[in-house]
Amino acid sequence: MRKTSLFTVPVLLAALLACKKEEAPPAPQPIATATAETPTAEPEAPAEPAEPEKPESPIPDIPTGRSKPPTMAEWKEATNINTQEVNSQPDKCFMRIVREWLKINCEGGVTGYSGMEGFGSELADYFQSVKPGKLADFVVRLRKGKVLKLRIQRTEGEAVLFVNWPAGEDKPTIVALGRGKS
Repeated sequence: MRKTSLFTVPVLLAALLACKKEEAPPAPQPIATATAETPTAEPEAPAEPAEPEKPESPIPDIPTGRSKPPTMAEWKEATNINTQEVNSQPDKCFMRIVREWLKINCEGGVTGYSGMEGFGSELADYFQSVKPGKLADFVVRLRKGKVLKLRIQRTEGEAVLFVNWPAGEDKPTIVALGRGKS
């Protein structure tokens, strides 16, 4: 046993001395890394309250007075208009307004028309071209205080026109071409 004890004592002493010489490991130092500073926006002066947006009407301004019917070039440059909800508009039809004139055009299996109201006198207040099986084209003068109605029958379903220009308004409030009976 003595051999073991004698051997253990020097090993123990060596270990103790080694511990004494060894210093505690240094505390971890933060490592400097390159970081981009995030720019912060300086607070701006409070914005002025925005003026409430007025709903824009797709119906253009209508001049007073009477003019000649638009030329083909004027109709081509005009934009389509329809106050009817998009999903309720008839296929293969469009409407355009130039000055006080409204053009209604439907293609397809046209079989006729009915229920024409408020159009005035043909060749003065309105013009029509109906080609059965192909198209129906109407050009009508819009007039303050008038309501226009028309049904265009087609094999793919009716196209129903309703225009309302109340007497107290500067332009029509409704220019709608919707789907009718199928």
